[in-house]
Amino acid sequence: MNYNRTIFKQLYENIGKKPILVLYGTRQVGKTTLIKAIMAKFSNSLYLQGDDPKEALLLEHRSAKELSDLVFGYDVVVIDEAQRIKDIGVTLKLIADNVKDAKVIATGSSSFELANKLNEPLTGRNRKFYLYPLSIKEVVDAYGKIQVSKEIDSAMTFGIYPAIVNAVSREEKGTLIKELSADYLFKDLFLFGDIRNSFAFEKLVKLLALRIGNEISYTELAKEVGVSRETIYNYVNLLEQAFIVFRLTPLYTNKTKEINKSHKIYFYDVGIRNALIGNTDPIDIRPDKGAIFENFFIAEKIKERAYTMRPSDIHFWRSRQGSEVDFVESMHSDKEIFAYECKWKDTTSIPNAFKTTYQNAHFECITTNNIVAHFLSRP
Repeated sequence: MNYNRTIFKQLYENIGKKPILVLYGTRQVGKTTLIKAIMAKFSNSLYLQGDDPKEALLLEHRSAKELSDLVFGYDVVVIDEAQRIKDIGVTLKLIADNVKDAKVIATGSSSFELANKLNEPLTGRNRKFYLYPLSIKEVVDAYGKIQVSKEIDSAMTFGIYPAIVNAVSREEKGTLIKELSADYLFKDLFLFGDIRNSFAFEKLVKLLALRIGNEISYTELAKEVGVSRETIYNYVNLLEQAFIVFRLTPLYTNKTKEINKSHKIYFYDVGIRNALIGNTDPIDIRPDKGAIFENFFIAEKIKERAYTMRPSDIHFWRSRQGSEVDFVESMHSDKEIFAYECKWKDTTSIPNAFKTTYQNAHFECITTNNIVAHFLSRP
């Protein structure tokens, strides 16, 4: 099944606005399929694979003239898995500066590695895009609202990477998500992330997976893992750059009544999270289903925000007395606030402490019964 990716139009319409477009995303998230769909819109395109040693050599240690001769005249040039190419940042800079009307799209699975190589050379010459696992909207577009509503439990167990959604049986989905988590997390990250203590890193990732939805302490994690607080912080940064996890910070305007220093960490894909802790049991019999649902919803909001390019800030909220709101999105300097609480089945009302502090906030309780309808109603 090929999916109509929400980001397609945005990426396509930006070709030529900057000489270099950079598409970030994890392994098997669908970057190559998306790129080839965009290439099909052009009659004259060039596709180069960084994974192919011969094609990589076409771009390595080349002069500006050689690069210009290679890419000039094409409607669009795609360099897939660009992080595999030595000095790719300098190469793309030379193309941007020497090829008139250059239109290049560079992609990378090892996003943190590609970002490190591109940040300085391509300042002002590139525009960045991020492709995530499938969204609820994209899956509904392919299969229909009724079918997706029936399959939401499976999505919260195995995640929604394209190959996972395409798989027919639970057994195949389970095998694929375990392979994906092992390949990406422990092969790519160890290869590019300069991780010197693999045991500590694996232990940290599993601890984070077990604590989704909970506030974390870097000091406590350091004690449990047996490394320094700085190492824990660096590992979490690495996981963020690799699009495995993301952090939420607390929303606060009143320092005496609201917490302001803690973090929560979630996974972009709950299937990866479940595979890391070795539990792909049916969601409805699991004691952690509430935390999984919370993570699933918030990850969907991250995708929605990214694809609509909303200029907003995202947080969680908790008062010092313990009242909580799972996800808060604020816009226009906190003048417009949307607050969401996640519950498995039963609905709940807005906490009085939050309502008192943020009187004009829009509040919605998200459950497994209304989550699909919520995202289909969004712009």
